[in-house]
Amino acid sequence: MKKGGAIALTVVLALALFVVLFVTTGVREEVPTDCLPGKGISSAAGGVPAGSFAKPVKTTESTVSSPFGTRWGTNHNGIDLAGPVGTPIYAYADGVVSKAGPADGFGMWIVLDHNIDGAVVSTVYGHMFPDGVLVQVGDRVTAGQHIADIGNNGQSTGAHLHFEYHPGGWAQGNAIDPQPFYDAAADPGTGPAGQSPLPSTGTPATLAPSTGGSAEMAALPATVGSEEHFQVDTVRVARAVHAKFPQITTIGGWRADGGGFDDHPSGRAADIMIDNWSSEEGRALGDQVKDYLWSNRDYFQIEYMIWRQEYIPSQGEPNTMEDRGSPTQNHFDHVHVTTVGHGAPAPGQTYGPVPGGSGSAPKATGTCTTAPGAGLGDHGQLAAGQIPPEFEPWLTLSAEQCRELSPAVLAAQLKQESGFTPGLTSPAGAEGYAQFLPGTWASFGFPVDEQGVVTGAAGEGDPNDIGDAVMAQGRYNCSVADTLRPEIESGAITGDPVELMLAGYNAGPGAVQQFGGVPPYSETQNYVTTITATASDYDLAR
Repeated sequence: MKKGGAIALTVVLALALFVVLFVTTGVREEVPTDCLPGKGISSAAGGVPAGSFAKPVKTTESTVSSPFGTRWGTNHNGIDLAGPVGTPIYAYADGVVSKAGPADGFGMWIVLDHNIDGAVVSTVYGHMFPDGVLVQVGDRVTAGQHIADIGNNGQSTGAHLHFEYHPGGWAQGNAIDPQPFYDAAADPGTGPAGQSPLPSTGTPATLAPSTGGSAEMAALPATVGSEEHFQVDTVRVARAVHAKFPQITTIGGWRADGGGFDDHPSGRAADIMIDNWSSEEGRALGDQVKDYLWSNRDYFQIEYMIWRQEYIPSQGEPNTMEDRGSPTQNHFDHVHVTTVGHGAPAPGQTYGPVPGGSGSAPKATGTCTTAPGAGLGDHGQLAAGQIPPEFEPWLTLSAEQCRELSPAVLAAQLKQESGFTPGLTSPAGAEGYAQFLPGTWASFGFPVDEQGVVTGAAGEGDPNDIGDAVMAQGRYNCSVADTLRPEIESGAITGDPVELMLAGYNAGPGAVQQFGGVPPYSETQNYVTTITATASDYDLAR
């Protein structure tokens, strides 16, 4: 893979392979992550030992990619912590949000004001996407609270958090090197078992109208479900649904084992079970629950829902999920709800009144696995005998990471990069089956288990291990596709999305953006033409 020159060294990890959900019945649900927000490989639960400060990103989920000091002829006022888009960002210390929103250079930023040993200190967090900022000005936060998600916004060459430390409060020119404070802080999630950051005081800022005055919601009866382990927003969802729909007999969703993902183990997910889900009455009840939650999604701080095989994000277009094989896995027997969370309930926590609100959730207009363009991104099967058989299961798994990929495209790309040969090192230092440069591997090279689930930190994988290499190959492709997709949809970039992804993989997404399509570089054009032709030979459907 030619990732020198125009290639941006740290483009983002798109989305993890599968988000694994568990319902109260104990059945494993697997959802393709091109339908889900980019939080798959990380935990949104923070929490640090009492009296500790918190690292703004977990050490297992980021690397320090740029230090404080002189850089590119000017002063770099913080440290950069590179990690995949969607990786949680945590508050360094208890404090108050003084700024949250657009900022020159940062795209989006957050400034927190703290009282540390009687002195004012501000910490700054930059380069989030708009939907990655989870707090508002005036919110109170605690050390280790999940306040944002890593993005690649503003003047940024790759996904990372820019973190600054300002004694005396934020002001131009008074930032000092945050590295010693980062080094001394605790990793989020290292507090006592089950500890999560406390939520901001009060209920979310956007409140729906109440149906019954200002009465506090009643607790969830033990006969319906348990609030134990739920975060604040999830408790609010469960209580309100029980109050509005007393015919619902079971509300669950917490499990200790999330298969490496955090929705259920962190207490951010609730499963609203529909008893007679296969009947017309059951379907109507599920629709009513879905529509009620949708109409109050800001009040409940909902990230997304799943009902009857439809993934419904609070922001963005809904999609029809692929058939997972059973009513539970396809979410026909329950409405799944994932919330922002806002931490474990504080002593005396209040949840506000049961909201009213009415409306209808949007309908899915497409499917998660339908690729645009000429069809090379369709998730089909490989023609027999074309590639080494040990690669086939990994190509199928990796292709599920975004809709532009297919096993045939990935196989053709591996053929172009290494000919499926291990141990290769290019003159430029690119290594392994997918020919990653070491710096790029440090951002995308996660170790994975036999199901493709991430088991360690970026860079810890082996570029000559088939599973690690092929999954990383898909991640990098999807990160390029994610970067280009908004401009493809707007018409600023034209061409087949699969070919544009391949061009961005070879020449860098910036080159594709610059030329509004496949760049006029002979190497890149040959790369795209060769891979698409080979992919057609590998695709069983062709």
